[in-house]
Amino acid sequence: MTSLHSQKLERHVLSGAIKNPEAFAEIDSLISEKDFYFKIHEVIFKLIREKLIKGDTVDQVILSQKIQNLGVSFNDIADIPGYIESVCFIKPSKKAAVEAAHELKKLSVKRDLCDTLEKAKATVSKSGNKDLDKIVAEADALYNSTALKFDLNDVPKDIFANLKEQIVDRANNPVDNIGLETPFPEFNRMYGGLRPGNLYAIASRPGQGKSSFLMSLGVNVSRINDCHVLYLDTEMSSSEQQFRLAASLSGVPLWYLETGKWKDNDEYREKVEQSFSKFNNSKFYHFEAGNKDIDEIISVIRRWHLQKVKKSEKCMIIYDYVKMTGEKVGQNWAEHQAIGDKVDKLKKISEEINAPLFTAIQLNRSGENQNRRGADIVDDSSAISLSDRLQWFASFVAIFRRKTLDEIASDGEQFGTHKLVPTKTRFQGRDAAGHQDLVRRRVEEIVRGEPTTVERWCLNFLNFNIENFNVIEQGSLRDIVQFEDGQVSISEPLNEMEETLGN
Repeated sequence: MTSLHSQKLERHVLSGAIKNPEAFAEIDSLISEKDFYFKIHEVIFKLIREKLIKGDTVDQVILSQKIQNLGVSFNDIADIPGYIESVCFIKPSKKAAVEAAHELKKLSVKRDLCDTLEKAKATVSKSGNKDLDKIVAEADALYNSTALKFDLNDVPKDIFANLKEQIVDRANNPVDNIGLETPFPEFNRMYGGLRPGNLYAIASRPGQGKSSFLMSLGVNVSRINDCHVLYLDTEMSSSEQQFRLAASLSGVPLWYLETGKWKDNDEYREKVEQSFSKFNNSKFYHFEAGNKDIDEIISVIRRWHLQKVKKSEKCMIIYDYVKMTGEKVGQNWAEHQAIGDKVDKLKKISEEINAPLFTAIQLNRSGENQNRRGADIVDDSSAISLSDRLQWFASFVAIFRRKTLDEIASDGEQFGTHKLVPTKTRFQGRDAAGHQDLVRRRVEEIVRGEPTTVERWCLNFLNFNIENFNVIEQGSLRDIVQFEDGQVSISEPLNEMEETLGN
């Protein structure tokens, strides 16, 4: 087996740093004292660094004295001044010093990986009666925690370098959306596509249709972009989701599909049989996540990505939804910390596999809409449970909920049953409104005990209609206002959307 350390190489790096101080900035960006295997070399590098980052030169006599003053013994090295002199006798060039630092880093990484593999081996040996998924996830988490922290290209970049070439190249090869196109035209127009390596989230109260939204999003993103999509479900089985999906694609009520009674109804039988063609050539995968903790979930994502997604192919992950699923909390680790850690790891896996990850999280009770008027509901980030970490890491966050009865009456039934209210939008689409997307509309308020119509600035939102688990976008608040003013007819664009989603 090849040795994973080299005394000669380490001496070469130290001498190169002393003799070529102008190269030290590059050397220092590659390695630290922890990358040296021999203790004396670790100490020498640390002292050299202290001098060079101050702009001072390194004097070998002073360096020897400082090491002796530390009072640290280094095995067989008794003559510290003589050892320092022998190191300084080597005179590598600037280029050779940097190359030696690269090789030293490679040996250091190999040692770390071997140590990690030994730890993984010990973890597996002591796993006892744990589930197989748990064993694999623990070993996988150990390995990747080491493997993913190394990036020799992780250095500051000149922001203007190649910028002109990139802009000209994009003009010569234009695209409609950056990332994956969604089935929702207004969403694409305002916020663009779903970008790789980014986290997207909706927040909702229980029973508000978030799973229908996410399922419809995933199935149609897979179809429109011809890409693989993995749906990780913490609540429903694959069988339950299959029947819901069949209901949305066929238009047949769920009860008839689950009981098999659709075959006794001529209309439903025709619809079901016509929908069978939509089941072909699927790249949509469902996984019952249940009570698997976040490390197990990450392991599942990695294995699926390795098995199903070829290099350079696009894909998407959907996690329904962020909650406690096997993560342990206690006196020193609160629930909000565990949820924050979970969001952090979801963001990192989306970056690792270079795919957008769409998830959901619970609204707190201030977002409850049952038996309430729309004006009494909190539609901002304060209603999102444990929201701070999500707001930090996610590129897009929105509240998704059913409209109240007064909102349906005010907006019009043709504008759907649900609304999506963005609270954070990092990226912009073709017709983005900027940081403040406000719309002036007429609303009815009670003034001195009397209903009165007044004009208010309101945050723009998207409308959706959910019927039989089928989700269709119905424009935005801006469309509602224009429709009220008689500027547009809503029927034609809605028919267009329905036709697009039905194919």
